[in-house]
Amino acid sequence: MEPLHHEVTVACDRASAFRLFTTGLGSWWDAAYSPDAATFTGAEVEPRVGGAVALLHGERRFRFGEVLVWDRPAHYAQSFWLSMDAAHPTRLDVRFEEEDGVCTVFFDHGGWTEHTVAHRARLGDWSHLLGRFARAAAELG
Repeated sequence: MEPLHHEVTVACDRASAFRLFTTGLGSWWDAAYSPDAATFTGAEVEPRVGGAVALLHGERRFRFGEVLVWDRPAHYAQSFWLSMDAAHPTRLDVRFEEEDGVCTVFFDHGGWTEHTVAHRARLGDWSHLLGRFARAAAELG
């Protein structure tokens, strides 16, 4: 099955966009897309292949992925199992291309299998999240 594909142009260089998308995830992620919006305090991405990707709720960490590619500032990928069985993750693949100080982010959510395809429609609200990411990037300039 084809990945869910999105492109977003952000008003910053690709190094800044990469940093915001990864280690700045907690600044643009919508708390409504976490286990408990009322206690959401952020997110963290360990900046290395094999690093954990987690949503933070005070002292509690809800791991929902693992870094698969860390090629700063051009390419980031992670496994993704938010609200799915961690034994059957999907994959987020994000590429950053810059021209004249403006970065285009190419986002694919793929790796759909018989175990995950039922979640595809429910996990397709990336336009909303990437819109929040673009607004946060605009603030970086």
